[in-house]
Amino acid sequence: MSSVDSAIAAKLKRKLKHKPKPKAGIAAAKPRKHRLHLPPADDAATAGIDLTSMSPAMVDRLFWRAGFGPTEADRTQWTGAPVGAVVDSLLGSASTLAGTAGTNSGKALDPTNEDTDLVLSRVDQMVRSTTPFVERMKFFWHRHFANSRDSVSPPQLLLQQNDLFQKYSDFATYPTATFSQLAHDITVNPSMLRYLTGEDNVKGAPNENYARELMELFALGVVNLNGQSNYAQSDVTGLAKAFSGWVINDANPDAATSSFDKSRWYDGPKIVFGKFANLDSTSGVDLVLGQPNHATFITRKLWLEFITQPPDAATQATLNSTYASAGTQLKPLLKYILTHPALFTSIGEPDMIKPPVVYVVGAMRALGVGVTDSTAADFLDSMGQVPYFPPNVSGWEGGLAWLNTNTALARFGFIGQLLSKGKITDAGATETPAAAYSRAYSAVLEPWLAPATQAAIQDYATRAGSSSSTLRIERQIMLRALMLAGPDAQVM
Repeated sequence: MSSVDSAIAAKLKRKLKHKPKPKAGIAAAKPRKHRLHLPPADDAATAGIDLTSMSPAMVDRLFWRAGFGPTEADRTQWTGAPVGAVVDSLLGSASTLAGTAGTNSGKALDPTNEDTDLVLSRVDQMVRSTTPFVERMKFFWHRHFANSRDSVSPPQLLLQQNDLFQKYSDFATYPTATFSQLAHDITVNPSMLRYLTGEDNVKGAPNENYARELMELFALGVVNLNGQSNYAQSDVTGLAKAFSGWVINDANPDAATSSFDKSRWYDGPKIVFGKFANLDSTSGVDLVLGQPNHATFITRKLWLEFITQPPDAATQATLNSTYASAGTQLKPLLKYILTHPALFTSIGEPDMIKPPVVYVVGAMRALGVGVTDSTAADFLDSMGQVPYFPPNVSGWEGGLAWLNTNTALARFGFIGQLLSKGKITDAGATETPAAAYSRAYSAVLEPWLAPATQAAIQDYATRAGSSSSTLRIERQIMLRALMLAGPDAQVM
């Protein structure tokens, strides 16, 4: 690693805070994020996409959008195969971990006592997973139902919640998992009860945090596609009363549970969405999920996780019918999304920015680097996305917000650190610039590079010093860094 790269990495490295104290609660009013809005995909954009025989570029696209990038084996196995067969494999593979468990400077990870290790344990799962789609979905649910260590203690509650998300991501083990059941489970999940102060919600003093967020962020949205409100403050008030009465038992933090204490529950009629009934947490969630905009809200959220253009009206209707006809099962909905030709639009010019977690894990998997120290956690902090530490209940903003001067430098610095961990050899004085480029490209698993980028990197290979072994190794390091950290590496 060059002295320049080392200096960048050292300057960018910032430590995570350890053992934060739980906050008193979450404010009722929070600033909301605004995403970049793109026009719906049209038929012309998907015309000519052959879903019966995947090209290498299509394999790359699918494995980046639904994982952390392809391996050589993925390209070999799936090039020429139908998209449906690949998606069936992604949705039908059980979650397993391979390789040596992560460590932090020679010590086993201790996620319940060190917050840096808590983050590293999550990265380690993603890096070592043989089923990266499962890990991507688990992280989607973590972002959708965002809980933060800053307000949740003990950390075992977050680990327990991560295990819950596994159930709604591993469709080989839980093929009929539904969003409806997930909504019920998360409503009384100990981490969620603590994060959104649900354990303080008692009769006579209703706490509205979870009722509001269930409707606003988790299940309905503030307004529908026509700009009409999906709920009113009176609905929040009534629903909060329905959700009262839940407590957490974390005397044994490794086996924390939640339970319903009827003496703390508002036992009486509530009015929510015009319905007059003695609602509890179960009937309250059912009522929310029965609202007209729920299907559009959740199917659209999942669609935009994988595809940049919003669905057109016809596609949205199919999303909704697929979701409803399957009784809110997630697997059929995800299969429809992942086999849709819109996933492969702009295949020659990727248009989705890699979130920091996807970027970091993808680079580590490409280079065969595991978790051995705090590097991944430190640089995720610099890039603005640390697992278990979302900025607020809205999660992370995403999109163009991921890239600015500081975060771009952090991404480059991270790749420099990764490359410094590997043994890069000198191929000898006879290695031509073209051969050096090819060796570097193969070593980083041949990522997408635009023609102009290829030309620029090849030009560097020609101009770089090569008169000594040290210079040739530096050339090889820089070639790999440009391929993994340049502008083209930031999109998928």
